[in-house]
Amino acid sequence: MVAADIHGPDERVTDWRASLGYLRDGNRRYCDGRGTAVHITSADRYVMKLGQMPFATVVTCSDSRVSPEVYFDQRLGDIFVIRNAGNVVGEVAMGTVEFGAEVVGTPLFVVVGHSDCRAVMGAYSGAAYGGNLGKVMERIRPVVAGCGCADEAIHVHVDYVVNQIKSNDVVKRAGAAVVGAYYNIESGEVSFSPVPL
Repeated sequence: MVAADIHGPDERVTDWRASLGYLRDGNRRYCDGRGTAVHITSADRYVMKLGQMPFATVVTCSDSRVSPEVYFDQRLGDIFVIRNAGNVVGEVAMGTVEFGAEVVGTPLFVVVGHSDCRAVMGAYSGAAYGGNLGKVMERIRPVVAGCGCADEAIHVHVDYVVNQIKSNDVVKRAGAAVVGAYYNIESGEVSFSPVPL
């Protein structure tokens, strides 16, 4: 039996407000040291074998310190996660966003930036990289040009990615909510941007 504030692996969530509630409750448990995410039963695994029913899609950075399953205190099957350096949404990542909207059917998309994001900080400071990493920087650099500090750049980039996802036709057709968030590595807290009405 799953607690009331914890998503069950066979629970289809269609209201983005309920999804956001699960994430907020989970982050509160994580910050308070009351995490429960590791408790997965054989019955849970059997249900997940039949298909996935995540309640949210999270787009975030690949930084090893910022695993959303951990800081949102969620279990296997709870969130559909898209990760890459600097939470950049290019063609492939946007295709995965569309998969989350159209195939998986999550009612909520959350773009999470984080403190000390080296990808965004590198783009903001003008760091030069070659190869494919340079292409990541090229996607971020124009977005954060003119920011007053690196932390502002991280927030501005989150807002940019939120707007990219909001303007996607598949996401709009699905009627999903899209919000931004910021994870503080030191405190463990996630703060959310104002949510849609």
